[in-house]
Amino acid sequence: MFGYAWSQLRRSLTTAGASPDNDVKARADKRADAWLRVLSGMLTGRIRVGSRTPVKGFPIWLTPEIVRGGFATGSAAAGGLLEEDEIDLARRLGVEENRASLFGWFLSDDGLSQLAGWLDSGCYRIQLPEHGALLAVAYLLRGGDSEAVDDLLGTLEPWAGRIRFWPVETSEPEPAGVHVATIPEVSERLARKRLQRQVEAQREALAVWAPFTDRVVEHWWQTRTVAGGIDSTFPPGWEAGAQALLDEYERLAAQHRLTKKHADPKGNLQLLLTGFRKRLAAPPDSPSMGSVRYAVACIVENRGEPDSPALRSLRTAQAQTAALPSHASVAHEVAAALEATGLTSAVPDPEQLLEGREVAMPRSVSRVLRQATQAPLPDLLRRGIVRSAETLAFLAPQLTAETVASRHADPVSGTLAKQIYLAFTNRRSVLLLNHQSQVTVDSIPWFTALERPVTDGNQKLAHVQAADLATLALHHFAGTMLPNSLVRELARLYKLAGEDVPLTYELAADIFMGTFSPVFLRAAQEAATVLGGTLYARYYGIDFAAISGMTTREEATWPGQPPRTTVPEFDQLAHARAGETPNRWNRNPATSGKVIEQAQILTTQNLAVLIKRGVALDPLPQSQAAWNATKAHLAKWTNGHRLRHRKNAAYAWRQTIFYLSLASPASVTRFLGSNRTIAGLPESAATQASAIFCGLTEALEGNPPSADPFLGWVNRPK
Repeated sequence: MFGYAWSQLRRSLTTAGASPDNDVKARADKRADAWLRVLSGMLTGRIRVGSRTPVKGFPIWLTPEIVRGGFATGSAAAGGLLEEDEIDLARRLGVEENRASLFGWFLSDDGLSQLAGWLDSGCYRIQLPEHGALLAVAYLLRGGDSEAVDDLLGTLEPWAGRIRFWPVETSEPEPAGVHVATIPEVSERLARKRLQRQVEAQREALAVWAPFTDRVVEHWWQTRTVAGGIDSTFPPGWEAGAQALLDEYERLAAQHRLTKKHADPKGNLQLLLTGFRKRLAAPPDSPSMGSVRYAVACIVENRGEPDSPALRSLRTAQAQTAALPSHASVAHEVAAALEATGLTSAVPDPEQLLEGREVAMPRSVSRVLRQATQAPLPDLLRRGIVRSAETLAFLAPQLTAETVASRHADPVSGTLAKQIYLAFTNRRSVLLLNHQSQVTVDSIPWFTALERPVTDGNQKLAHVQAADLATLALHHFAGTMLPNSLVRELARLYKLAGEDVPLTYELAADIFMGTFSPVFLRAAQEAATVLGGTLYARYYGIDFAAISGMTTREEATWPGQPPRTTVPEFDQLAHARAGETPNRWNRNPATSGKVIEQAQILTTQNLAVLIKRGVALDPLPQSQAAWNATKAHLAKWTNGHRLRHRKNAAYAWRQTIFYLSLASPASVTRFLGSNRTIAGLPESAATQASAIFCGLTEALEGNPPSADPFLGWVNRPK
């Protein structure tokens, strides 16, 4: 653990010292400072790596600042220096510029009135759970729940001088629907867009070097006669013009350095300029001007004679292209326009905010702008605004938050609970060991104080939303593993529905300790009820009957701690299938990855569990989509890319087998008929795809595959 943190510090310091970009240096310096605090905390014992509460002295509800890998820095995310709006508020009120003074003011009559105004208007934003604490106090006071208020204030007051417990004021309430980003977030992303060197080099070539080359060619063209060609006659003043062009070249070359083609000694421009120098030499250089004649002939043949209609047409079109604003400049213009609106949330149609602009918007800018669209999730998927399972996972908490809000009869408390929940999803996961679980939103005292009893209607809504979310993810991103963040939201929805669903997370191979939690055995046993005796079981050689009979065992842990539940039979099976011997203290990521993959195969990585919970998909289209994803990843892997594409291909193939196992025999026959001929892939990828398909055919015939199943984690690529 210490070595990882140390390597991250060294990497940040290297970036900060080597990058010429001030913004990159600033971000690297900030990361280096955070990793220094991580290392310092680990050395002093203040930071406990692997704990649910990684910072000594922090209550479980306090959001720690987390850096890459789940390491805590020792700081509170809602702490630190005062924000600009806090400073403005303190100055407006005439109180000291510190959080203790602001906390005290919010508990005064005027402060409580301000909190009540935010509650009623909905014009506030909670970025971290702590920002909703005093709003909850104000709401509970309104309802006369003095006991809950006293408990909350007793929890908050020790931290009043360090933590922000109030929201950010906004100009409008949050609209209905979901969004990928808010208007300010999109504005910031567009403002960071940088010029692309390759594009700007092309613009320089068209705007600077093409016109200059034309003038050089035209100057040589003046020496042309019908009988003698180029270099036959030199009109008065020609030498002075040649010298002026040479001087101009030196100025242009010093100013415009994005492209180097003009400086190529074998290029046509340099051949023509060298001809100038020879002609202007004292005495004039006598060798043949054959290279000049050749260069002029090539240019004229390709572009037309000087001042010809063909050349004028070409240069006009190129000048128009060069005059177009860069994508970065358009992005910056759009960012400024968005910032000027003062909007703080997403809107149904962000492009309407820019009506009247004359410059066409590049696709790269439009794609970022559309991320601020507020609409139902299916609409965002249909319009291509949600483009990956990871983005869908990012949006999932917004759906769960709607279910959270539905539990409140009072829309004011519902909106507050919704925002606190959404803010909680911004809490980054911490690095955990020994099958510990992440802190849940139920650990937030002011959230639980607002919670109301669950009704049958709430539970039904939560179940439907979970099924719909899983269906959207599997349908739109077939062949893709559900991200852990999306699995977490599905688990939350099923919990709100009152269902105990054994959803499993993707485990990190670099910190895997060699054992699995009981939820993996439960998931495998549910998969046994779906896949026993099917194509999936034959292809992967799984004895689901044996898995159904496996049991758990209680094992002692540290003195004074309750025993933990283990699944030794499942652990042994996963290791045996991976060809590895269980060894908790001597593992490497490749070994761990092979064992984890076998657990994923046995559990189907949530597919069987979700199907049993009512997620309905058409097996044939799903298997076809998953097979297409398999081939796409195979093409990337076999073309020399990293082995992660093999892992992705293996997972997509696993989905293909799973859906085919649920399909009718006629559907499987159609699938085989339409995919037996593999076309459109590089030769190496097509060979690998054919080998995979042979194993499928053998399993369909009721035989175990003659070769090993296609897997993602292997010692050597097969």
